[in-house]
Amino acid sequence: MIDNKSSDYSLVSVIGYGTFITRNLWKDKLNVEVCLVKNFTRVFPKNSWFPYALRSKNSFWALKFDVSLQGLELLDSIEGVFDDLFERIITEVCLKNNRKLSAYIYIPTKKTIASQKLSLELDKTDRWKEVIKKYLEIVERFPELVL
Repeated sequence: MIDNKSSDYSLVSVIGYGTFITRNLWKDKLNVEVCLVKNFTRVFPKNSWFPYALRSKNSFWALKFDVSLQGLELLDSIEGVFDDLFERIITEVCLKNNRKLSAYIYIPTKKTIASQKLSLELDKTDRWKEVIKKYLEIVERFPELVL
């Protein structure tokens, strides 16, 4: 968690790896940076319109951005935390300058994993990169996201 003493509110770091990127939810956020999310794999099941992050021994590139606690509540609502679709957990990420920090990531709950039949076998190539490639501004600004 990041505590920004220079303002009237605390900021927390959040990982955007799916629609937070493609729907430009990062654009009005603070301290946006590319990060490597370790111990997770992004899977994009066929017939789904968004990806999931599943625990694994792998890693993938995503965006780290900072939000206020009020902004975090809004993201919880978007991600269906209150409906038990996703849970928000803390994980360690590595920034491009090799600095490590803790950030929140939204992962599917056990209920969602079961109902959607999610597994690492659903997407061995990280098909979400192909979706990101359709957004030229994102690719130009954060080329690591499609590597």
